[in-house]
Amino acid sequence: MRTAGRPSARELYIALALAVVVGLVYALTFQTRFYNDGPPLTEMHVLHTRELHTHVLYLPVCDLVASVLRVDDPLLALRLVSIVPAAAGCGFTFLLMLSFGAPLFGALVATLLLALSPALWFFGTTIEVHALLFGTVTLVALVTLLAPWQRPALALALVAALFPLLFWAHESTFVLGPGWVLLVQYARARRGGRYSWPALLFGVGPVLLLALCVSVGTASLARFGSVLGILRDVDTQLDVPGYQPAMHDRSVLLHEWLLPLGVLVPLALLGARRLGREAWRPLAIGALALLPLCFFAWWSVIERGGYFLGSDAFLLVPAALLLGGWSRGKGLLALLLLAGQVTWARHRIDEFDQGWVPAERVAQVHTALGDSGLLLASVGFAPSIHIDLPGVEEVSMRNFVRSTCLREQRLVPPEEIVATLGPYLLRLFERHERVAFETGFPEGAKDSPALAAFAPSLAAIEAFMREHYTVRELPHPHWGLLVLERPK
Repeated sequence: MRTAGRPSARELYIALALAVVVGLVYALTFQTRFYNDGPPLTEMHVLHTRELHTHVLYLPVCDLVASVLRVDDPLLALRLVSIVPAAAGCGFTFLLMLSFGAPLFGALVATLLLALSPALWFFGTTIEVHALLFGTVTLVALVTLLAPWQRPALALALVAALFPLLFWAHESTFVLGPGWVLLVQYARARRGGRYSWPALLFGVGPVLLLALCVSVGTASLARFGSVLGILRDVDTQLDVPGYQPAMHDRSVLLHEWLLPLGVLVPLALLGARRLGREAWRPLAIGALALLPLCFFAWWSVIERGGYFLGSDAFLLVPAALLLGGWSRGKGLLALLLLAGQVTWARHRIDEFDQGWVPAERVAQVHTALGDSGLLLASVGFAPSIHIDLPGVEEVSMRNFVRSTCLREQRLVPPEEIVATLGPYLLRLFERHERVAFETGFPEGAKDSPALAAFAPSLAAIEAFMREHYTVRELPHPHWGLLVLERPK
């Protein structure tokens, strides 16, 4: 069992090497297809359409990276803000496992199993917010454990000062709050002291709650100009599951833990009993790993394991303890586990990363509209065409349907969508000589629950345009277009 000391120079070198190797793997396997928030995040950063995203840390970090790099590739900063936090988070996770008492071998193998899992490998190689979430949580957790707890006031102040970073990285991290209070208690207990229950509940808890309130208030003020603006945002987030259709199996345990983490969940369950060998460790890990599961099981939005990247490092602890120290037999077992994890991860990622090549979309639109015109987008799997074709305006029919459903707090029927849009759709040529509508949404709906929910409305919009315009089709396996002529 490790002591509560700081990492040795050797352990720091291993963490650095691990982060570099993982970063290279992610850079070499970065995905072509965009996922979920990737297109709007790209538009916000490249076209400067918004200064802050829902998760307020993301765009300022992208802007900072872009200002430092000063390269022509507008997407490089976005890619790096996935690759670097995910890879650095693996280095932090390795040190975190050591700080939780895991032997070096178990910490290294468990971290590699997470780095090569379908969840982290996916989000480390696509433009999204979840890699930054992972890197931020693991950094703040490591600082929490390594803070100078022999001086409790100073250590708690340091943790409280960094705590707002969690909410700024991702709003869902508020669910880690109770577990973080217990993490503070465990960190201090490692140094031979501990807080009394009254001090923990009425001292540490309120301090971290105040830090959370500061992060929520500042984020709301920055985004909405009002501290109370967060209430509207919370209402919007709670409505998200309402417009998604029921999946055949919406089990969060299956889709957010078992499938995205592969062998790690069975290993964690098998190693859970080993947590009890240190005071406060099972309570801290239990709260940090299980409270997010309960929350997201209730919220029930499936995200390929992305939301759980804020808690996966803590789930890793019992797995690292189970793997234990090096032996020849364990080395062979680790190779088998890693080979299985890599195979499963590549199957999951490669299954997704097919088709929907953004460059092919640009070529399609250019063929249909030339250098100027109006594109009525329906799929949402690529950033605004305006980035590559500045003379082409893009209006997202998918976003219109989504916004209408959120505003109405229900899945609005297609006939109501068309009734609202009809007058606009009949005036398309008032400002544009050429107009095209994307027809690839039925194909995209096969693996996008949100798009599947909107597909009937998008089909009704397409039918309306076929009825009122002379059209010609520009086929493509994914980026098919309906090119509109003047009204009939």
